Amino acid sequence: MAKRGGTDTERRARGDRTRRSLVDAGRSLFVAKGYFNTSIGELVDASGVGTRGAFYHHFRDKSELFRAVFEEVERDLTLRSLASPPPGADAWERLCAGLHGFLESALEPEVQRVMLLDGPVVLGWQTLREIQEGNSIALINEMVREAIAAGLIDDQPVGELTHMVVAALEEGALMVAHAANPTRARRRAGKVLDRLLLSFAAEPRKALR
Repeated sequence: MAKRGGTDTERRARGDRTRRSLVDAGRSLFVAKGYFNTSIGELVDASGVGTRGAFYHHFRDKSELFRAVFEEVERDLTLRSLASPPPGADAWERLCAGLHGFLESALEPEVQRVMLLDGPVVLGWQTLREIQEGNSIALINEMVREAIAAGLIDDQPVGELTHMVVAALEEGALMVAHAANPTRARRRAGKVLDRLLLSFAAEPRKALR
């Protein structure tokens, strides 16, 4: 006889669906209204889960849901930029294309709001970095290491170079997100990013763009 409320598998499946609905609602509302202008009641209503109890069963508070949304947005961005290099590209070209993809994403409302504007405030720098260290920064670090191993970037400390490039990239993305003319700001920041990357090259190269 099945246990009351269904089997363990069925209950887990329902729980997964409820959590998925809440994350989807958060991803939509946090972008449209911002974290601080979105209430838990609105998240419950938009998700269709029915009650606040369902919300608190899966998330301690609104900030924990925001973290889940941030992790998902960051993972999606990493997959479509860093993890999708141009066909036939060498390690240098993969790195440059991936970093430009990140900078380009600063034009997207979802990335602007979740990752650049609300993320650092809601999560704090340390938590934000912990999330990125396990995803985007880890992949950038690997790409830098491959470029150095291939002799395309002068031999230097990989971790330090990765973090300094990421810091410059994030500052450029913030400038784009806050600019009165984001498209123009993205173009100008891209030129500076190219100059920065070219300065690391072991031999003269041309910018990809």
